[in-house]
Amino acid sequence: MRTYNADCIDLDLAAWSRVLRELPTGPMSEADFRAWLEGPLRRFFPFERFFCAYGSIAGGRLYMQSMLTSGFSAEFIASRDRSFDLNERGCMKWWLSHRRSLIMDKAEAMDAAGRPIAMTEREIDDVGRFSLGPLAKHGVVDPFSNTGTHMGFTGVPKDRRGQTLAVLELIAPVVHALYFQIKAAARSSVEWTALTDRQSDLIHLAAQGLSDKEIGLRLGISHNTVGNHFSAIYAKLGISKRSQLIALMK
Repeated sequence: MRTYNADCIDLDLAAWSRVLRELPTGPMSEADFRAWLEGPLRRFFPFERFFCAYGSIAGGRLYMQSMLTSGFSAEFIASRDRSFDLNERGCMKWWLSHRRSLIMDKAEAMDAAGRPIAMTEREIDDVGRFSLGPLAKHGVVDPFSNTGTHMGFTGVPKDRRGQTLAVLELIAPVVHALYFQIKAAARSSVEWTALTDRQSDLIHLAAQGLSDKEIGLRLGISHNTVGNHFSAIYAKLGISKRSQLIALMK
């Protein structure tokens, strides 16, 4: 077995290469992605359930545009906030600052070196409510567009934390690329980069079903200003109405 040793952690690169060779050739569908996750990847990196979300960051908030899960209940999926302040998620805020894998279990979270990461009450409640631990998390962010993916694998070995998180460092870029291929159209990702932070805030509030008046109250601006912002957004995205905007978000 050929391995790579980093900080006394052995990674079986030969086995990882075999997993990569089992990727479908040609355009990948969501069904192909799930089959690879639940077959070759799970044999290499044992886990119970998986989720991956694609979204953007603007004005100190994270906005989720799409999500794919394997093994999670409808209750878990429905409980995921479409947007939230980063201060409400200590582990997410830490991850965005460090861009390193981490592991959560009950009321504790740690990085690969065993250093603690502060969890919020919401995160602690989620881990207990949905039996998430041990949950290994990582992802990839595009610094130019402030978009990216964040993924989690539940039921990973807790007694091999360092190795689990080192393996996740290998896996994350590949999962990101595959998920981006099937969930984030290249045309839409380029268009979102033309928006200002304020415009991004507006469209994500619109995606929650808020009216212009409600958006204005939320952001402390007038109804007319909201309308002017949306006119500018439509012009940038090449659309003409709210329903087209919402469709682009999905």
